[in-house]
Amino acid sequence: MRILSPDLNDITECKLGFRGVVVVLLLTALYFVSFFYLPSMIRHLLLAGVALIIVLLVRPKPAFWLPFLPLVFLAGGSTIPTGEFNPAIATIAMVTFTFFYISDRILWNKPLFVPSRYLFYLLIAIFIQAISVFISVHLQGQHAWNAIRDGSSIFLFFPIAVIIPSLCTTENKFNQLLRAVMLTLLVAATIAVLQYILIKGFSRVDMSLGYVYRGRVSSLFLGNPNAFAGYLELSIPLSIAMFFREKKVKWRITAATAVILGVVSVLYTFSRGGLICTFIGCGITLFYIFRSKVWIPIILGVLMVIILARNADTFERQMSFFLNPKANLNQPTILHRYVSYKGFLNQISEYPVTGIGWGAREFYSGRTLIYSFWEVRHCVSTETILEFGGLNSLFLNQAVKGGIISLVSILLMFGAILAAFIRALRNGGGILAVALAAGIFSFMIHQFIDNTIRIPAVNAQFWIISGLLLILAGCEFRKYNTEQE
Repeated sequence: MRILSPDLNDITECKLGFRGVVVVLLLTALYFVSFFYLPSMIRHLLLAGVALIIVLLVRPKPAFWLPFLPLVFLAGGSTIPTGEFNPAIATIAMVTFTFFYISDRILWNKPLFVPSRYLFYLLIAIFIQAISVFISVHLQGQHAWNAIRDGSSIFLFFPIAVIIPSLCTTENKFNQLLRAVMLTLLVAATIAVLQYILIKGFSRVDMSLGYVYRGRVSSLFLGNPNAFAGYLELSIPLSIAMFFREKKVKWRITAATAVILGVVSVLYTFSRGGLICTFIGCGITLFYIFRSKVWIPIILGVLMVIILARNADTFERQMSFFLNPKANLNQPTILHRYVSYKGFLNQISEYPVTGIGWGAREFYSGRTLIYSFWEVRHCVSTETILEFGGLNSLFLNQAVKGGIISLVSILLMFGAILAAFIRALRNGGGILAVALAAGIFSFMIHQFIDNTIRIPAVNAQFWIISGLLLILAGCEFRKYNTEQE
């Protein structure tokens, strides 16, 4: 029989030491105190904060955590009402990471941002929007925190666009972030397709109009398929570019899968604007890639139309809008926009310069959803409002609430991004620059009839894409440093 080693009976000395034991006891005491004396939400936030600090101590560099942000922002749609604020988890993550980034840059005496004329124009756009919010509070009497929260929603994740060029200093880091965005799209699209497969029965929302479908998917966007469609508009063109840019087979397969599932997800959102704008973004990207063989994207477009036509019974909600637009004019989804937009134009004519004020309280005349009362009205807010409407149009929302001042702000923002794209193209950004700009352009078109940029996850994706474009506009990509870190 084998004789066991006598060392097995030895007692191993505890290596925690006195300080380690004290830390463990303090953490245990902190947990029990929070368990018995703090509400569950505060307790969870406290424990999450302690865990976050420990994780940051293990990996104290912001550049390491940057590729994880797209997935965190996607999954962080739930909100946590706290008094005057109603922040999403994604917003809390962004603020935490920004504080972490600033602390790291100050500690190591590094510049906070990479100077560029396009960043300067974006800062001017933010300053103009801040003036509009100031007018809303001090001249129009809107509730201060309501005005600040409502007026800042478009630029909420702007710090990410500033951080990305500062941290992606090598081609390796740049590629990591690109792949992270692509993988996040793959996760979101996979969840959406599974949602559609698992739906039992049919949606009752549009059955009265003759449309029979299982339901509209929204992935991790908490029941908001239009917001999910906006996210897909921004993301799919980049994944197309990644397919042609990647050299390794595994990444090409990943990119192709993300594109296919993303397009299928757009169809399953049953968003008409999302379908059109996604095809616009994909079309621009493919026409650039095959600019010497334009027949290839044309054939792909024809094949897509044929597929939709052969499945017209499933996608009738979208197809009927193009095949028989007159029959859709009296549908509630179209009619309520007509009534709403007419009311918004009347409000713009009353307050053309300053608007009615950010943070204004919305209400319907007669407080009913009957067609004739779909016109949204506004009045001065005096109490905290947890959620604000987007008026079904980004540009009308800017003009109604902030007048010409806010409209100039948003136009300057898109103008700066357009200028950055032109510079990136001249710098040799090529397919990446075109794909990033195509996503933003198609998304901007959709914002004429929707306002999904206010959704935290969509806003985060918009500024991530903008940050990547700022990188290409700020350096000659063909000479990008290939040092591996």
